[in-house]
Amino acid sequence: MDTQLEFETLRRESSSWWYVTRRKLLRDAVVQTVRNKREARILDLGCTAQLEFSNSPYLRVLNVHSGLPVLAFQQLQGCRDLLCTRTEELALASNSFDAVVAGDILQTLPDDLIALREMRRVLKDGGSLCLTVPAYPALWGEDDEAGGHQRRYTASELRRKLNNSGFEISRVSYLVAIGFLPAILERVGKNIFKKSIGRRRESAETPAWANSGMVTLLDCERQLIRVINLPFGTRLVCWARKPALVAERVTVPAWERQWSRRPLPQGMS
Repeated sequence: MDTQLEFETLRRESSSWWYVTRRKLLRDAVVQTVRNKREARILDLGCTAQLEFSNSPYLRVLNVHSGLPVLAFQQLQGCRDLLCTRTEELALASNSFDAVVAGDILQTLPDDLIALREMRRVLKDGGSLCLTVPAYPALWGEDDEAGGHQRRYTASELRRKLNNSGFEISRVSYLVAIGFLPAILERVGKNIFKKSIGRRRESAETPAWANSGMVTLLDCERQLIRVINLPFGTRLVCWARKPALVAERVTVPAWERQWSRRPLPQGMS
């Protein structure tokens, strides 16, 4: 793909309703994590949250992506502290971040369990993870194929994979409930008319009025999921944490302490 065309696609996507909502969602998760912390390090996988804490010299954000064109676009947008590395093999030290955010990353990877274990590795003990993924395999369509997706998720599948990777799950909620029924109807229509991926990508841009309206509606959903988990939607949001290591105090019985002492020298009582 031509570089200028690719940059134009990235620019258009960055202003679309889902990208705007996802940025707000991930930023909310980060703000909640770093609250009352003097120093904190945040890892933004995929450069999707576009976090900046210029007013605080103690909060650092590292933006990571495996694609050089995306990193170049983010640099043109003013993003700093960029790193090119694969999510399955993060070139980062273990136990080094207070929070990790990953917006729509897992579904693009051949092995999502390896990526989740890498996220856990770089998180500090007690660190937080917030991620988003597309929901429901039944909604698989041309957008997934065009985006290089490997899968879609259900809430139970996402929970299971996070548990298997060593995370403690705080919450899992669906999002974009307002678009669930239209997505089903669109999927049925596409199955009937067999519309091609090329034609879908040509008509991908959303009108400005519709884009603004979706952002407003999803702002309401973002406020709603602060108090309840939505039962359906086209996206899944998960909040999880890396368990903190707890030092256990072991009480040794008196008789065991006595026999554990060094023996007296020969000839002494």
